[in-house]
Amino acid sequence: MRISWVIEDHGGDSAECPTVDTAAEALAAAVRQAYADEGTETLANILLNTVAPLRMQLVTDGRYAVEHGRTWEARQGGIFVTLSPN
Repeated sequence: MRISWVIEDHGGDSAECPTVDTAAEALAAAVRQAYADEGTETLANILLNTVAPLRMQLVTDGRYAVEHGRTWEARQGGIFVTLSPN
């Protein structure tokens, strides 16, 4: 499967992942990298209030959609994510 993301004011990227869990890890790593120059408090806030809810949606709704051959999209805060089965 492929996960793609756009992080507002930080660009976007994508990754091929064997599972939804590794896709979620790729997203979290991308956010950490995008906000590497920010303070620990800012990064923690983004991970807790933006990435954590996205991850929950990704491993539930996203997993279901991909397992049924559909593309799934979600937006939380300034992060837009697409998960596709290909």
